[in-house]
Parts: sequence; structure tokens; C-alpha cells
Amino acid sequence: MKTALLTCVILFSTNLALAQTPAPSSTNPNTASSPHQRDVTSTTAKETPTPASPEASAASTPHQKQVTEGANKAASKDDKAMRDCVKKRQSENSSLSKDDAKKACVADTKSKSAEPSR
Repeated sequence: MKTALLTCVILFSTNLALAQTPAPSSTNPNTASSPHQRDVTSTTAKETPTPASPEASAASTPHQKQVTEGANKAASKDDKAMRDCVKKRQSENSSLSKDDAKKACVADTKSKSAEPSR
């Protein structure tokens, strides 16, 4: 029984060792396995030039511009809502500082976002 098991292990490990393909010895495009691969790897891709401005609005694709403009509009809307909330809190309580009013508005916003929507 031990001999049969040992024979199976030896045959399995031999087959496993023979089945492995060696790693390519070169990164040269000419060693690719087909003419199509050699053609594709020998050409260089054109890259989009770096924008001159570091601003998000200088994003190079229409999709990136659309996404960054949408984010800016959402942030602007949130900022306006926060300013309005702070003004309302301060008009309700004149002794409330701007920082305290903002903290109360942030707390209100968090509690509203934690409530399940109906």
C-alpha cells in the first residue's frame, strides 16, 4: 500500500513539474507569441498631455469635467445650506456664537441623515 501511494506521489509531482511553462526570459516585443502581439507591442500609445493648470476644472476629458463640476455644485449647495442654517440659529438666539451655531447645524444635519427615509 505504501509503495502504491509513493508511486502516485512521484508520478503526480513529475507531471506537475513538466506541466509548468517557463517564464519568458526577455521582455523584448519580438519574443511575443504571435505576429499580432509583436505588432501591438512594438507601437507606442499616444498619451494625453498634462494640463497646464492644477485645478480640477482643467481635467482632460469631458467626463472628468462633468464629474468635477457636479461635485463643485453639490459643495456650493451644501455651503449655502450651512450658511442659511447658521443665520437662522443666530437669529433665534442672538447670544449664540457663529461656531456654536455651526456645530448645532452640523449636529442637525447628522441626525437628519441618520433617520430612515420614509
